[in-house]
Amino acid sequence: MILTQYISFRKTMGFNDLALVSPVDPKVLNRHKVIQRASGAKDVLQNANIYQTLEEAIHDHGSTIICGTGMPTDMYQKRIKRDYEEPRKFFDNLLQRQQSNEQDIRLALIFGCEDKGMLDSDMDKCNTMLGIPTNPTFGSLNLSSAVQLFAYDLRMQIGWSEES
Repeated sequence: MILTQYISFRKTMGFNDLALVSPVDPKVLNRHKVIQRASGAKDVLQNANIYQTLEEAIHDHGSTIICGTGMPTDMYQKRIKRDYEEPRKFFDNLLQRQQSNEQDIRLALIFGCEDKGMLDSDMDKCNTMLGIPTNPTFGSLNLSSAVQLFAYDLRMQIGWSEES
């Protein structure tokens, strides 16, 4: 189940603020199978919030920079052409910006569905789009792999501490 892999990755990489937007199963956070598979990350699961819209989730979390995630090369859908930034470079620039402004920046990383990715209307709400450089003729990554790569790149930029 993707949700539990996602929860474990977040905990492993030191991130614990999880919001779900309009999940297919509105009771997903209370399902026995999900709780069992959260594997040591039950606190992330218990503190997760469910929202009906992306706008509600962004507003509630007070995010200042919203990053959509997607495939720079979409093999299956016609999409609006967008510019994608590599996560590692984006996180490096963001960290430099935060240090020079000496203010905290709240960051929201938005991931779409496993099978369809993000909707164009949700991408329009993002300040920037991030994409993992993959083979241009076969850019598919499953959701849990993409989340882990994004989390790793972000963790490498901000370093590790007990407060992270």
